[in-house]
Amino acid sequence: MTLTPILRNQIAFYSKILAASALIGALISALLGNALAVPDLIQGAISGLVIGLGCSMSELAIATIANQRWSRRFPLVLFVVIRAVGFSLSIVIGLTGPIFVLTGAVFWRDPSFGFVFGISILASSAFSIAIEITRHLGKEATISLLTGRYRRPRLEERIVLFADLIGSTSLAERIGDLRFHKFLGDVAFDLARPVELAGGDVHRYVGDAVIVTWPLNRRNAANAAVECAAQMHSALAKAAPGYQTRFGAAPHLRIAIHCGPVAAGEVGDWKKEIALLGDTMNTAARLEGAARDLGARTVLSDDLRHHLSETVRSELAPLPSYAASGKRDRVAIWAAGDGSSDVPDP
Repeated sequence: MTLTPILRNQIAFYSKILAASALIGALISALLGNALAVPDLIQGAISGLVIGLGCSMSELAIATIANQRWSRRFPLVLFVVIRAVGFSLSIVIGLTGPIFVLTGAVFWRDPSFGFVFGISILASSAFSIAIEITRHLGKEATISLLTGRYRRPRLEERIVLFADLIGSTSLAERIGDLRFHKFLGDVAFDLARPVELAGGDVHRYVGDAVIVTWPLNRRNAANAAVECAAQMHSALAKAAPGYQTRFGAAPHLRIAIHCGPVAAGEVGDWKKEIALLGDTMNTAARLEGAARDLGARTVLSDDLRHHLSETVRSELAPLPSYAASGKRDRVAIWAAGDGSSDVPDP
């Protein structure tokens, strides 16, 4: 069986989780017992491995549920509780199971078991809440705000993907603001998975548009951005019948991808966010206009093209250089795929 790059990445990620869990279990066993006792180290490693496996399976189950459209009807606290219960059970089984199998000792009768179980619930609950906060703020924003990385503005090289919904104004007028808000929510939900699988970070939603970024120096980031655009189109195409049933219209995107330096830094006080500013952001937004004017679904700048693999480059089609508003020089651009648009502007 041939593994896809996405599946390989997932296997590699969870393999690292299991290896780290086994190592942590062995270290804790060494600290609590005899660091030179090989049986204790093995027992600790097995406990850590069982805990890591159980927590990984719990998180995969939660992710599977969260990726279902109907799951959005449930309150956030439900996912926190389910995850905490799954993590707690995994920790308890990991602590008691290997000891019972290897030595026959019944750890749950030990006076310290209640304390360990309580600590497990607290730790699991805290970790579950942290995961949900990260899912709502975004991994990059959460880590950056906690570490203070962007307390002072800094220049970074980023890939910027700007995806805009076609015909949103007329659709909003036709179906009303509340239904259109639901329409946008469904679109954002369907686009989340392609972004996640491509390793992108949703910078922000701006009306009917979404901005996704990648560090330019990340390996294969440019290829991932182009693949993300293709998968975003594909995801909405697959979901089109459902949109037609619910709203009487199917969503279609125009996407522009560019790269270059951006100024990144915190803005706000009570509500903080990471702002990305500069010519790169403005150019990416302007290139969406090129997609509209030239009838292309996905356009990308020549700057980004230089970072693509030869295989991806060979699939691009040249477009006429574009006079972007506010820029002195015309921008060399390319179309991904055949460069055609499936849907004309309403």
